[in-house]
Amino acid sequence: MTIQMPTYSEKVLNQFAQKEWGKVQTFLKKQYTLPDDDCNDIFQESFIILMKNAKEGKLKDMTSSLSTYFLGICRNKARELLRSKKHGVNIDDDYTFDAMSDVKDEKINNLLTLDSAKSLIEQKEALARQIVHDLPKPCNELLWGFFRDNYSLQTLANMLSKTVGYVKVTKHRCQEKFRKRYGDLVKALL
Repeated sequence: MTIQMPTYSEKVLNQFAQKEWGKVQTFLKKQYTLPDDDCNDIFQESFIILMKNAKEGKLKDMTSSLSTYFLGICRNKARELLRSKKHGVNIDDDYTFDAMSDVKDEKINNLLTLDSAKSLIEQKEALARQIVHDLPKPCNELLWGFFRDNYSLQTLANMLSKTVGYVKVTKHRCQEKFRKRYGDLVKALL
């Protein structure tokens, strides 16, 4: 379904940029571990692209929110920057959950010794966030995007340059990995 979007004025887009700045910077630092200067450059380049697309009328027939669209531009610019700097990080295929058991035990102990004012729900949410964060790409991206950011499968497919079918199947597999890790950690705690 295509949503007819209004024409965005420069003033509206500038207000949008001020509103999105913190969210985008946090996303870029967390997802791509980029320094502030690179985050600033990516944001500015992405905003220029957004302004250009608005002037050319490309935002009229968007299938996502302006925020989602802009985050997609920022994500593509971050990936472009990493490719140009060859900052790619290779993950060893033999990496297993057990290899990090000491680190996981420490994190679980930290969760258990949280201030007693924190509710059990807050502790479970923290554990869930940590598990999703530790999942390999594209699992962490898909689960964050779908559950935390409420992106549609189509939007995720566009952001990852994949088909909706691929995203749907991969999301299901990632959910299974999450459930297994969450279940294992909960069992270990009991």
